[in-house]
Amino acid sequence: MASPKFSPVLVAVPTKVAINKRRLMRDLNAVSRIGIGSRGAVTRLVFSIKELRSRQLLIHMMRQAGLKIHIDAIGNIFGRWEGTDPSAPAVLAGSHLDTVIHGGKYDGPVGVIGALEAVRTISENKIPVRSPIEVVCFVGEESSRFGFSTLGSSLLAGEVQPKDLTNAVDSQGTKLETVLLSLGISRRNMNSLKRAPKTLKAYLELHIEQGPILEAKKKRIGLVTSIAAPSRFKIIFKGQADHSGTTPMEMRKDALVASSHLIEYVEKVCKKFSSMEKGRVVGTVGAMKIEPGVINAVPGRAELSIDIRSISAQAKDRVSGMVKQRARDIARKRHIGVEILTIREEHPVPLDNRLLRLTREICDEKGIIYEIMPSGAGHDAMQMAKITPAGMIFVPSRRGISHNPMEWTDPEDIGLGSQLLMETIIRVANEEL
Repeated sequence: MASPKFSPVLVAVPTKVAINKRRLMRDLNAVSRIGIGSRGAVTRLVFSIKELRSRQLLIHMMRQAGLKIHIDAIGNIFGRWEGTDPSAPAVLAGSHLDTVIHGGKYDGPVGVIGALEAVRTISENKIPVRSPIEVVCFVGEESSRFGFSTLGSSLLAGEVQPKDLTNAVDSQGTKLETVLLSLGISRRNMNSLKRAPKTLKAYLELHIEQGPILEAKKKRIGLVTSIAAPSRFKIIFKGQADHSGTTPMEMRKDALVASSHLIEYVEKVCKKFSSMEKGRVVGTVGAMKIEPGVINAVPGRAELSIDIRSISAQAKDRVSGMVKQRARDIARKRHIGVEILTIREEHPVPLDNRLLRLTREICDEKGIIYEIMPSGAGHDAMQMAKITPAGMIFVPSRRGISHNPMEWTDPEDIGLGSQLLMETIIRVANEEL
């Protein structure tokens, strides 16, 4: 969508106003204790009791900060701080609280608690803002449970289509569509969650990088230009389950062996397209189900969950097509069946150039050394960018590790990112469209 034209700033940020880093880290640690397991691993799958508890804690924090709370049908939480013009479109800032299985403590919560701390600081220091500010926590950003990512923000942006839900099922066989129906969200009323673009001025998201670039370049801030997008699909090889001791090797229809050839091919083809010139494609076979799944039986069925990503739609689609064709070729050669099920097709998303320029200006004014970079991981910002100008700020991840208990970002960097987020929010809230 077209970006708004920002006019000169109406209210400057007082140079001595700083976010409360101690409070910020206290609240981040409070969230991280919900769902914590062995070796510090955090698991809060979407719609689980632990994820619900984290949202309840956030609501409590928002109320303490004096924010007006709204929760939509899917469970997205909005904490609103009114500006001097309540009728003006709102500046949204936030992220998510759900995690992958055995994940880390900062992926998602840094953006939510960082935005909350920014608004608390604005409130406590009585900094005037024209537009309302909304701290948002989106539901289901991670794809860990259903293979369906950015659920809450996709519904808000009107980007979920009924066909998208067909193959979204968790490991227990629960369909995402069934869960949504239990919340009163059917295929017919999905668009009722869509947010009118005229009510939004911009969306800003603070996030850990989840990669090694900032640390390697010794830069504390990353300013994001675009977000890579995934193609997610399942490949199901259908062979024949037989006795492992009585079935001759040349007569077997082993679905798992077929899968092994495809897994190797995914790695091979993505390495071929791994350079920036070829689109920087990455591919992962992240989950597999084998039936009957016992040591004394030839596997008769193997289901692979595949994730292909790139910042280039053309490269992503080409590699996805090559992987699907190779699956068909393997099945034909081995005389077994194959089924290909689409989970989600998304397109890479450019973020707003004017917001990027604004954050660059703030960094230059404060002497912050930054990196201009794309995001290889998906984020809620990629959905919000379809209905409002969107921008992202990255802070470094130690050794580039994420989705792992060893995920770590220095508290000083989290504080700096939150400070930059706050100053950006104020500048955007006080611009006239």
